[in-house]
Amino acid sequence: MPKNFKSNLQNRAVARALALWRKESGLSLDEVTQRVHWSAAKTSTMQNGLVPVLDAEVAALALVYGVDGVRRDPVFWGAQRALDPMTFDLLARGTAHCVGWTYPEVEAEANYVRVVALDILPPLVWTPEYAIALKSAQVEAVSEQGHRHYPEVHRTSAVDQLANGPSLRMDLILSEAVLRRAVGGPLVMADQLFQLASFAQLEGARVFLVPDKRGAFAGPASFAVLSFREPQFDDVVYLDSLHGGTWLESELERRPYLDTFERLLTVALPEAVTTGWIVKAAQHFKDNATV
Repeated sequence: MPKNFKSNLQNRAVARALALWRKESGLSLDEVTQRVHWSAAKTSTMQNGLVPVLDAEVAALALVYGVDGVRRDPVFWGAQRALDPMTFDLLARGTAHCVGWTYPEVEAEANYVRVVALDILPPLVWTPEYAIALKSAQVEAVSEQGHRHYPEVHRTSAVDQLANGPSLRMDLILSEAVLRRAVGGPLVMADQLFQLASFAQLEGARVFLVPDKRGAFAGPASFAVLSFREPQFDDVVYLDSLHGGTWLESELERRPYLDTFERLLTVALPEAVTTGWIVKAAQHFKDNATV
């Protein structure tokens, strides 16, 4: 592995595709070695994102694994983009589709997630009714965006990891406004907040509330910082937008979000107090619901 190499998300997406191709082919590392004429160790490090993957190597492995051009090309272009994303995007101007990640897929590989939710709750804690209410309020062009889909299998897996630790930890910072906004109506919101209170009791989860009296917050309403146990994977920041999700990977881009999270943590209510506020808000919605 190259010294001090950090594998960006694009390189890791390419690596993940190569690992899938080999699994589908049924070939062993030794069998691959005989066909591409490089070591088994090289194939292993490539498909684990431990080294930069070149486009020529992608093309060679596609031939070995019998992958057609439709599936090969996004990985081929992804290998080029991984080496210099900014230059690639400037030159390609959106004409070359690259293999990528959705937020749930990256979250599934993280071991620590820090979330700031100042407008709505994050997908991991949604009840089905809360999710439906959010989707019904969106215009069709937004609800159809693939990055907004959060499969139930990912939710179940993440909650299981948080409950049984220590493979995943999550810190969630909420604004008081999130507790007041009646998404889907009082009964839907009551159920959602009771579920949030239960989520806060999971072994690997911590939930904090920033009351209105602690001051206003200027900046993006919600973001997530994801960390990984592997030293070759740096933290990444995820921003959700109407046209698609945005990943920030450079230190310069990440720093304002990391600092903001730490700042909000210093002014947030303690965990136990936060849970009390959540239960109180849930009960308020339930008591004032009209059936």
